Parts: sequence; C-alpha cells; structure tokens
Amino acid sequence: MSTPFTPDQPEDGGTQPTVPLQQTMPYPQVDASAAPQPPYYPGQPQPLPEKTTLGETNTFALLSIIFAFLAPIAGIVFGHLGLGQIKRNGDGGRGIALTGLIMSYAYFVLLALFIIAYVGFIVVLIGTAGAAFSEIGSYSSEY
Repeated sequence: MSTPFTPDQPEDGGTQPTVPLQQTMPYPQVDASAAPQPPYYPGQPQPLPEKTTLGETNTFALLSIIFAFLAPIAGIVFGHLGLGQIKRNGDGGRGIALTGLIMSYAYFVLLALFIIAYVGFIVVLIGTAGAAFSEIGSYSSEY
C-alpha cells in the first residue's frame, strides 16, 4: 500500500513529509453586478439605481401602450408596427407592445359597445316619444 506522501530528506538530516500537488480548478469569473445587493439601512448613503433597458425598448411599443389609453386605434396601429420591428430587429419591448395591443383592442371593443348601446338608447327613446305623441294626438282628435 502506498502512502499519499513521500518522505523527503532535507539537508539537516530530518524527515519532512511532502504532499503531492493537487490540480485545482480555476475559480469561475462572476459578474459583480449580478450579485445580490446589500440591504439599505438609514444613515448609509443610498445605493445607485440600476441601469434600465429603456434605450433598448422599441419606440412604437411604448407609443402603443401610451395610446392604448388615449386613442385605441392609434394604439392598435403602433402595437402592430412595434411587433413587426421587434421581430425584424430584435429590439426589446415585445411584452409592452402586446400589452398595448390587448388594452387597445379591449378599449376599442368597450367603446364600440358603449356607442351601440347609446345609439340604441336614443332610438328607443325617440320611438317611445313618437308612440306617446301619436297617442296624445289621437285623444285630442276624438274630442
């Protein structure tokens, strides 16, 4: 049976065990920005805000979500244009463009239903008023 170390004879005559060198794996390089940040305590200087990716977001996608609240037709147009550019160029903001599209379509459908209900209410109101006035006219002609 062999021992993991071999005795070495130094010049002073004593024996000194030596351990063979082990091969070690190099440490992986870790990005310091990916490490978790320490908590902020009052009295310490505030940490710097993290970088945003707003510069990498497609402009039409941002316009789509803004116009979803203001003008749903424009939100739909910009959403589709943004999705096309994102697919072609690989820009960021696909989720924003989809959110803008979904909200624009939902707002457009609700607005269309409201207009249909409003016009229907006016038609029923005019029909009821016409029927009421025609009955009043028939009563006045009898006397």
